Amino acid sequence: MRYSIQGATVVQVKNAGGADIKELKRVGIIYATLDDKGVAALKSQGFSVVVVKDVKAADYIAPIAPPVPMPYETGFSPVELISIIGFDESWRSLTSPPLYGEGISVAVIDSGIRRTHEKIRGQVAYSENFTSEAHADDYNHGTGVASIILAIAPKCKILDLKVLDSKGMGTDEEVVAAIDKAIELNSTDLAPVVINLSIGEADDGNPYEPVRTACRAAIAEGMYVVAAAGNAGPALGSIMSPACERYVIAIGSLAYYPEDPRYPLLVSSFSSRGPTKQGLVKPDAVLPGERIEMASSSSDTATAVKSGTSFATPIGSVMVVMYQEAIRKTLTYPGALPPGVQVEYKPYIPPSELIDRWLLGLCVKPDTAPRGKDNEYGCGIPFAGLVASALKTAGAAQVDIFSSIAPIFAIGLMGVMISGMFKGGQSRV
Repeated sequence: MRYSIQGATVVQVKNAGGADIKELKRVGIIYATLDDKGVAALKSQGFSVVVVKDVKAADYIAPIAPPVPMPYETGFSPVELISIIGFDESWRSLTSPPLYGEGISVAVIDSGIRRTHEKIRGQVAYSENFTSEAHADDYNHGTGVASIILAIAPKCKILDLKVLDSKGMGTDEEVVAAIDKAIELNSTDLAPVVINLSIGEADDGNPYEPVRTACRAAIAEGMYVVAAAGNAGPALGSIMSPACERYVIAIGSLAYYPEDPRYPLLVSSFSSRGPTKQGLVKPDAVLPGERIEMASSSSDTATAVKSGTSFATPIGSVMVVMYQEAIRKTLTYPGALPPGVQVEYKPYIPPSELIDRWLLGLCVKPDTAPRGKDNEYGCGIPFAGLVASALKTAGAAQVDIFSSIAPIFAIGLMGVMISGMFKGGQSRV
């Protein structure tokens, strides 16, 4: 039987009778085939951390959302949806040149990508297949995820790391190997700013679960990990792994109901809710995840309308992309910031600081939602304008780089009446 081992060396695994050993040094995990005697030997050696986990045949899946109660043939483009939550074209001109994801890479760990699709062609900078199947998106999932990213940030580069098969299933070994590869690429000119995980498995409450361990390793290397909260709502305690990991940015789905002005922006009924098995409040934020028009892998021109936290997640990844691009441009191009503003160079905000300190101030929620972070909306819907007051433009005010760029997360809020947007708001479950 195949296991994952943390805290041991290759020599120790070999001495325990391990075979077909794969060492993923960057995430600190070894995979090997062991018998019961070997497992017992490793567990008995007293390492500070040794976790031996049976690798099941289908740990990781691309979560499927149930049908939404609206005409499914109608959909909205990703650009339309971000405009609805306050991101209109004005945020592109916040810096000069405008923000289109230029020079930024996103690692899409998913079912593969149809690289020849007209909405994706030319933007996949790296591809690797970690499954035993052909490198194609036969499950028709990763192609849609990549197209959402590129619809909003058309100049960013996509790293296509295939871990799911034609049934939308894969092992944690494949996912961990892909994260390990993303960390390896972090030392190249393709360094991914963010890892997009529109996939997951049931949270078993184990913080040393291999994919969670790998995510922590990626975060320690300066990357953001954005993951789907899951589609098992409205049940409480239904957040998937690795979205349950504390500093993985967990994204829930937001519904847009233009047909019913009383309920324009509410959490999708299927969007997973916290708390996690370890008692953390999750998700971290909610973004549009229903009735999104995206590329389909069925042909180079095909499109589809789908729903799910899988498709809200790439919008979260794009927000990270834009933040990083904005920082780079404010440091590269004169006049990118308003007159009189001096910038303290702080190019990287750790996910811990983003989640624990900043995110709540970047989000809004209906008046009926609990104050603070809750297990349905998380911190809420990212709007920027709310942090525009942090941008001091008078005199020679000195501001932190994050305060200067934070409006990117929701520029365009001005002129939008939040109270009207959430009039009569309550959760549809």
